[in-house]
Order: sequence, then C-alpha cells, then structure tokens
Amino acid sequence: MNRRWIIVALCAFMASPSAIAQWQPDPDDKKQVASQKAIDRIKEKAPRSADYFADAYGFAVLSSVTRVAVGFGGAYGSGHVFEGDQLIGKTKFWQFNSGIQLGVNNFNMIVFFKDKEALEYFKKKEWQFAGQAGIAVATFGAHGTPSYNEGVAIIAVTRLGLIGEFSYGGLKFT
Repeated sequence: MNRRWIIVALCAFMASPSAIAQWQPDPDDKKQVASQKAIDRIKEKAPRSADYFADAYGFAVLSSVTRVAVGFGGAYGSGHVFEGDQLIGKTKFWQFNSGIQLGVNNFNMIVFFKDKEALEYFKKKEWQFAGQAGIAVATFGAHGTPSYNEGVAIIAVTRLGLIGEFSYGGLKFT
C-alpha cells in the first residue's frame, strides 16, 4: 500500500508544471548562454526568485538591459521567453521615461508570468505605463515587484552602473 502512494506522489511531482529553468542552452548560441548566466545570477543574487521559478507558468529573461538617463531616459535589452522550462521564443524590451533621473546602468531582468493568461497578454506586444524609483551603485542593486501584479512579477539585478531615478514612462516587450 505504501509503495503505491510513493509512486503516485512521484508521478504527481514529476507532472506538475513549473518554470524551474531546467532548460539547457545551446553552447554554440552566445545569447542562450547569456540567458542561462542571467538566470543563474538572479537565483544567486535574489534568493526570493526561487519561489517564482518554482510557481511561475513561464518567464522572459533579459540577459543584458542597458539604461541611460539624463532627465529623459531609455533602456533596451533582449532575451528569451520560456513556457515552463521550454524555450518558446525571443523577446526585446524598450523603455522610454522622464522624471528626476541621472546615470547609466546595466542589469539582468526576469519577468515571471503567473499563468497562461499573463503570458498570452505579454505576447500581444502592447505598450505599458509604469512608474519607478530606485538607485543602483556599481554592482549593488536588486529590485523588483514584491508579488505578482496582474499576473506578472519582475526581478532585476544590477550588473554595473550608477543611476538614481524617480520617473514615469512607457515600456514595451516584443
């Protein structure tokens, strides 16, 4: 009797969908390798990301986003989109904003999708508007949403830079 319950429990565990990032990058594809390094870095620098990787339906990883700001600012990055642990496509990120801001920085960012509906909305490529405030100095800086907001959570970890901001702007993923 116990043996059957163990087998049922193992099958249920193995069948549960989650975005645990067990994908293996193609070693000949530099962008895929960079995405895996970004995943590893975010897991290391932002331990709270473990729950998101375990529970998310999917995620987009941007291995390198660069922001420049002097009153007006912008950011650009590119990466990959995953449904569960399957690579389903590429993504690009653009952001334009204005406010009290000055500096430049580069960071890794992961956008987690709580469910299929959130991932499908992401695929529609619509402009979003958001306010943000923060500071990054050298390689110190990890920020993001404390929980899912409309099915999406974001975690970003600074790679290098110096920037301070209090801004509002539009962002778009394709």
